[in-house]
Amino acid sequence: MIAVDVTVIGAGIVGCAVADAAARPGRSLVLLEKEPRPGAGVTSRNSEVGHGGMYYPTGSLKARCCVRGRRRLREFCGEAGVGWRDVGKLIVACDDAEVPGLERLLALGEANGVEDLALLGRDELCRLEPQVAAVAALHSPRTGILDAEGAARALAARAAGAAPR
Repeated sequence: MIAVDVTVIGAGIVGCAVADAAARPGRSLVLLEKEPRPGAGVTSRNSEVGHGGMYYPTGSLKARCCVRGRRRLREFCGEAGVGWRDVGKLIVACDDAEVPGLERLLALGEANGVEDLALLGRDELCRLEPQVAAVAALHSPRTGILDAEGAARALAARAAGAAPR
């Protein structure tokens, strides 16, 4: 029997991140995956969105992880040569009754440390997205998309020692 210090089952983006965090010189690690390559399972079919962090209660673990995680994931993707793009997101109010909800999300996002959030009026929204019919929108320009499968492969490679930390 072979002795292994750490075994991670599942080489999706989460499993690969766990393997990367557990990998240390002198520690043996095995990353098991049923698919032919890391990230080829559920990870390859997720939304691939790096969320802004404006939906969660201030100070909550979800808020902290979302905001910090998006920043760190964007940085990792840049360093590892994995595709990332800040495409932004618009959360729209179709009528005046929905505007206070956007104002609450703006305050929550700012309290959570989400960068560059802005409440747009109809004219500003039309300049940004002329096809959107709404009275207002919350614009989150730092919401991004990434190549999640590529990120999983890069994390697995780093865990295996094929890429620097």
